[in-house]
Amino acid sequence: MRSSRSASPACCNELLTVLALHRFLIIPVILLVGGCGNDRDADSRAGLSEASLPGAYAGVFPCDGCVGIAATLWLRSDGSFFFRQEYPADDAHEAMDTYSLGRWNPVADTPAIELAGAGPRRTFTRVDRDTLVMRTDSDLEHRLTRDPSMTDFSATISMRGVMRVRGDSVSFTECWTGLVAPVSKGGDFGRFRHQYRSAGRLRGPTFVELEGRFSWSSDGKPKSLTIERFVTVKGNGVC
Repeated sequence: MRSSRSASPACCNELLTVLALHRFLIIPVILLVGGCGNDRDADSRAGLSEASLPGAYAGVFPCDGCVGIAATLWLRSDGSFFFRQEYPADDAHEAMDTYSLGRWNPVADTPAIELAGAGPRRTFTRVDRDTLVMRTDSDLEHRLTRDPSMTDFSATISMRGVMRVRGDSVSFTECWTGLVAPVSKGGDFGRFRHQYRSAGRLRGPTFVELEGRFSWSSDGKPKSLTIERFVTVKGNGVC
């Protein structure tokens, strides 16, 4: 007699019941796992808040035919920035440092910031809390990493701004950053005073160009500006 290999109706019903139960168990697990992922994403976004951006970042950018360009970016909590790149010497050029300053702003709906100020606009993507990567046309990564050892920026840099003279007191407002500082009487202050007096007809705020450096108070505000080389008085005006 040939034996039957087909399943009985009762057996089929039991199998369908088991599958149905598994289906209802799988759905909550998927939702739970998805919820955990959303929590992790939320935690990650919280870690990349704008408030955690300020600080100093340093790295070495790649370049053709040289050992690299040392770069330092200082993002201040007041929205200003200072950016330095140190180009090494080669057969055709001496070593050279370049500086720029201005304002940094987050790029809407992206983990990126944009630098706007003296020099070209630059955009940095924020990889994590301590890492910025500059967007370039190069295939090589231009990476900066947070450097807690740097606490201020004291290099001499070309600036344009407005001098306000009130008696013996002189203050300087830098145009790109909006930083305001009293002007030290040392350095090349005498040349400014001479040109200011020679202009004669100047009244109110005076637009100037100079090379100078800030010193900083413990709370991060500019304590003073020292004029290392005064360039010129441009006349009355504002930034």
